[in-house]
Amino acid sequence: MSYPVTEETLALIPQYGQYGEPQTLVIKEHSESILDGHPIKLIEESCLYFGSSMRGRIEAARHILGPNRKTPVLVDWQAQTIFFPTTAKEKAECIWINFKQMKTVQKKSGKVQVEFQTGQCIDTDASAYSIERQRIKTLELAYEMQRRFQLPEFKNR
Repeated sequence: MSYPVTEETLALIPQYGQYGEPQTLVIKEHSESILDGHPIKLIEESCLYFGSSMRGRIEAARHILGPNRKTPVLVDWQAQTIFFPTTAKEKAECIWINFKQMKTVQKKSGKVQVEFQTGQCIDTDASAYSIERQRIKTLELAYEMQRRFQLPEFKNR
């Protein structure tokens, strides 16, 4: 598998093909592609590629953040790529957003627009408050993971 979720991935948006089959619109820096399967499948495959299951990543995040819904998923620690869901991850309309690539969130024409560092934008039905809460949770996770990985090694072993 060539993993579709990288640090250049901005968002994973669910959609359906001509015959109702689940697909994902993968938005990357200056490109878009459509892949078979729900976004959650692509997140899971990418987590496995980078050494852990999605379930393991979620359990670790909940250990750090405490029990919560819509848990962010650290896909690739080396590239500090963390995605968060806009709704419950099991919902068909759940969009996954790359925290590191996000720039602003604003209400626009009855929708909430997420702008990325590249200037690209997506619309979501999630509230601006919900997206900002997700952003804060993801920042907490990123900070704590960075803090833990920067601890000095035990020298007297």
